[in-house]
Amino acid sequence: MALNKIPRWAWVIALGALLLLPMLGQYGLWDPAEIRQADVAREVATKGTYADVTVNGRYTPRPPLYVWLVATGFKLLGVNELAGRLPLALCALLALLLAFRVGERLLDEKGGLTAAFVLATTPAFIFQARQLASDMVYYTCLLAAIGGLAAYLWPASGKRSRLDLGIGAAGLALGFLAKGLMLGTALPLLSVGLAVALCWKLEHKSDEAGVWAASDGDDIKVGQTLGETMPAIYKPLAIALVAVAAVIVVAMMTLAHSKFLLLGAAYRKLALPPTFEEPMRDVGWGLFPWFALVPIALTAFLWAQRSGAEGRRRDAFPKLVLLLVCTIGYFTAALWVAYLGKVRYPALPLLSVAVGLFAYEAWRSDARHGLWGLAAAGLILVLQQDFYMAPRSLAFSHLIEHAKYPVDLKIKVAIRLIGLGMTLMLFFALRGAPERPVQRAFVISETASKWWRPFRWLAEVSLSIVNGAIGIFTHIGNFVRYLAGPRDRNFWIAGATLALIFAAWCSLWLTPQLSLHMSNKALFMTYHRCKSQGERLAQYMVSGRGAAYYNNGQVDQVRGRQQLFKLLNGSKRVFVLVPSSQLGSLDQAARKQKVPYHVLDDRNSHYLILSNKLTGSCNKDLNPLRRLVLNKRPNPQHKLEINFENRVKLIGFDLDRTVSRGGKFRIKLYFHVQSRVPAGYKIFIHFDQPAHRFHGDHDPLGGKYPTQYWLPGDYIIDPHDVEIPLLTTPSGRYKIYMGFWRGSTRLKVLKGPKDRHNRAILGNLRVR
Repeated sequence: MALNKIPRWAWVIALGALLLLPMLGQYGLWDPAEIRQADVAREVATKGTYADVTVNGRYTPRPPLYVWLVATGFKLLGVNELAGRLPLALCALLALLLAFRVGERLLDEKGGLTAAFVLATTPAFIFQARQLASDMVYYTCLLAAIGGLAAYLWPASGKRSRLDLGIGAAGLALGFLAKGLMLGTALPLLSVGLAVALCWKLEHKSDEAGVWAASDGDDIKVGQTLGETMPAIYKPLAIALVAVAAVIVVAMMTLAHSKFLLLGAAYRKLALPPTFEEPMRDVGWGLFPWFALVPIALTAFLWAQRSGAEGRRRDAFPKLVLLLVCTIGYFTAALWVAYLGKVRYPALPLLSVAVGLFAYEAWRSDARHGLWGLAAAGLILVLQQDFYMAPRSLAFSHLIEHAKYPVDLKIKVAIRLIGLGMTLMLFFALRGAPERPVQRAFVISETASKWWRPFRWLAEVSLSIVNGAIGIFTHIGNFVRYLAGPRDRNFWIAGATLALIFAAWCSLWLTPQLSLHMSNKALFMTYHRCKSQGERLAQYMVSGRGAAYYNNGQVDQVRGRQQLFKLLNGSKRVFVLVPSSQLGSLDQAARKQKVPYHVLDDRNSHYLILSNKLTGSCNKDLNPLRRLVLNKRPNPQHKLEINFENRVKLIGFDLDRTVSRGGKFRIKLYFHVQSRVPAGYKIFIHFDQPAHRFHGDHDPLGGKYPTQYWLPGDYIIDPHDVEIPLLTTPSGRYKIYMGFWRGSTRLKVLKGPKDRHNRAILGNLRVR
């Protein structure tokens, strides 16, 4: 079967299935982001309280449709990750098909395919399709409501379809159950209604490219305006809206806490000031890299509303619908957080569709503007720098609540490569390949002849350099034009390929890797692998409910440290789940009281599993402090002695004296604790030149062992990786300074090489 005979909707399903379905049940539920949602659905499925998703007031009110779908998954497939996530992944596949249909009905099939592709390769969409922390059900309803209504009112083909009206009505009704009356029903109705009012006199006519060629069987004739066609559909529209109203009334009468659905959120008595920056930032992070096209696309859609010599183009209506819903959605998100709490950007799928349709039109019409390329490249560089400096902005772009990014998960290199690649591809795709340079050597040579004779040699050398540079840039331009291919379209193809690679990386690698840290599943699996019959699991200072999903709810609660130490001192082997942030405190107290403990699994940045015995296959202690906190003097590469207020001595460090820019190097500091060190001190490392400095400031031992837990007599090894930016770090010799600081206070250097700012001097570093 030839590939061109495969229906384009089948390609959409294949793309969605490859990106969204693999490994859905293999990585654990995030705690608390996913488990908080799973708890509600699990109890609804168990007790059958589908009309009351609060389970008799145990949980806060919420729109029920999401809970019903997840609860149905648990009911059919059991309580596990796959059962909970599969309904949302299937909703995401349906959303992609709806995005395709919206683009197809409003523009053409290829436009629909591009819209679905952009949506499928959006990080926030991918994360929400594969996790329970999600608005995917609502996004699907919103796409159905707006896409169905817009396509029914003003189809590109001129032929109205009752299927579009049915899809739109279903989206309005289900949107009420998915997000409440305001966002689920009123938002799409307002957006489409405003577009109809503003496009009342818009004429139906054939497109220049023949996309909307007229035929005798069309419901909308050439030359008719949108307003003139409306009387013919008043009756089916009224029937559809009455059906939607009936569903809403029945839901209000039968569901518990139904008044909550009028707003879809709990009203705050004390309003917070609205912020318009946060929704913009969230959209930018969640829509990377396509957000670079958002301002260009929306500006182009606004420009399409102008009247030319023959009036507006007929595609002004769908563009206005998308423009309105994206704009209203943005202001709604900004104001919503002030009065009703933070909400995800409601128009995310429609904004993706808008970007997809713009990209397809730019491809089809070969539209090129240098300003477009510069704007898109600048936005991508800003966003990828945000991701580089704070990876949580990408990893948690779909979350409403705050989450702590796992420090052990390194994604900066991948982000940098994808960001720079997309910058180049979109820049040249929108700007076009560079034109052939104008030869200026002859003009410059004539200018040179007018120079004063004594300086003629300088002019000739300068001109040789200039002509050489022109030659180099000419060859580069020729190479770029060769890569661009016919009509510069290869850059669009390369950009789409990079976006697909980035989406696959987010879906198939980043999400499971994040789950190793955000879920306790791996720790429970370690417990099941190591335990013998009758050996129970306890948890200390862990508020999560992972045991309900990974240990049949069987877990003992340890109420205090003394109870914990009593368990660890017992003759029976025990297993205890503890926060990794408590490791320093527990280690200090355990060493004082000689309590044995071992770390069996350290893969999770947030939690650890401890045991008092090492036996069988679980015979290795993975406690990082065993390698970094010693009772015997280590042997550093560079020995010295610097005394900080008789509290701690720096006895040496390990460091290669020559390093290269554009990478990172490790410096390892060795301390001998003399007396108790106050809490909260951090370590600063300065690498100074007369006109430049780069830093290696950090928490001691990566935050695993703060200074208040350092015991006199201990030897502390503190390794730290320092990054050297390639573009902003000059090569040369740098002097190394270090010390301890807390706020504006530094520990005083009493003995050893130092400067007048209480910075110990460690020697020099050569940067190449």
